[in-house]
Amino acid sequence: MTGRRWIILAALFVTRAAIGFQFQSIGSAANLLMADLGIGYVEIGMLLGAYLLPGAFVAFPTGLLGRRFNEKILGLAGLVLMAVSGLALSYSGDLAFALVARTIGGIGGTVVGLVATKMVADWFDAREIVLAMSVLQMSWPFGAMIALPIQALIAQSFGWHGVMVSGAVCSAAAFCAFAMIPHAAQPVQAEAAGRGSLPGAALLPVMIAGTIWGAMNLAGVLFFSYGPPLMVAQGSSPTVAASLTSLSIWLTIVAIPTGGYLVHRANRPITAIIVCGLIGAAALMLFVLDFHPTISCMVFGISIGPMSGAIMSLPARVLEPADRSVGFGLFYTCFYVLMAAGPTAAGSLQDAWGTPSAALVASAVLLASMVPLVLLFLIVAKRCDFAQPDPEAKLRAAS
Repeated sequence: MTGRRWIILAALFVTRAAIGFQFQSIGSAANLLMADLGIGYVEIGMLLGAYLLPGAFVAFPTGLLGRRFNEKILGLAGLVLMAVSGLALSYSGDLAFALVARTIGGIGGTVVGLVATKMVADWFDAREIVLAMSVLQMSWPFGAMIALPIQALIAQSFGWHGVMVSGAVCSAAAFCAFAMIPHAAQPVQAEAAGRGSLPGAALLPVMIAGTIWGAMNLAGVLFFSYGPPLMVAQGSSPTVAASLTSLSIWLTIVAIPTGGYLVHRANRPITAIIVCGLIGAAALMLFVLDFHPTISCMVFGISIGPMSGAIMSLPARVLEPADRSVGFGLFYTCFYVLMAAGPTAAGSLQDAWGTPSAALVASAVLLASMVPLVLLFLIVAKRCDFAQPDPEAKLRAAS
């Protein structure tokens, strides 16, 4: 049974990696799309955003549907939407059609991501969930990274149409992997169908956890977006700026499973979030001050890793098994709202300050804000009925 859980995690890894692979398809074919469809960078940004924006509206309803329908069916339906999106994009003749097709893929990706996260929470207990969540969270950037060389080669040989088809093919392969997961992965489905809304005691801690997750991811997105322009403004060449940013991303990918394992061994997820959040915030401020930018980039990339699995384990600590579907729906809604509104707010801050450093200072503030948020989570979580039947085990899980 123990080995079976990790095989299921491997299938979920492949499934979620397909989301990152499809998301990257627009970036990989951006120049070809602009030339063929007659669009600019603003429209490319719209196509990128169209994949993430549906999450703010779809995540919570998906969680509600998870109470009534088998989650394996929901996951398969999400992968079908992703495949349809890729095929439709390959036939796009204008921006409006491409936006609709991209939105369909974003809806599917939201459903698949939520279901995969909930399944991991079902299959892994409190001792293993941080490590399991860390492995799962590595899948999205892994899918995006392997897409870069693969889709670049496809673009050269078959044009942007082939790149979009590759996203559909990857989704179809993930469909096959996901279909092999046994129905036993939903052991609490019948119980969940008879529950009402999410218990009030769990509502606030889940929202806080979702906000923490959104703050960490938004900080990373702002760094990867505005870090290179700041380095260029400080005197670095565009090549060096891009290389340092890429190095930071790769270090993050390596640090996610490595940090997850260390947090798993130490059994201190709250401590990991606080310490790594403060280290990441300090690294960003040093980066803004142009203090050894290479070291600052490396430290920031490494600091993100241990937090991922630790943050993703928080909702499972306050949710009964029957409430996980709707609970993770609320969790992801908070995440997507921040991800949708954050870049616009950061852009406004950039314009107001007139310097590329504004968004990075905001990133540092976001990481530092996780400290009071996670402490608040601890306070409100202790008032919840935890999933563990032993009261002492409940308190240990929150420490």
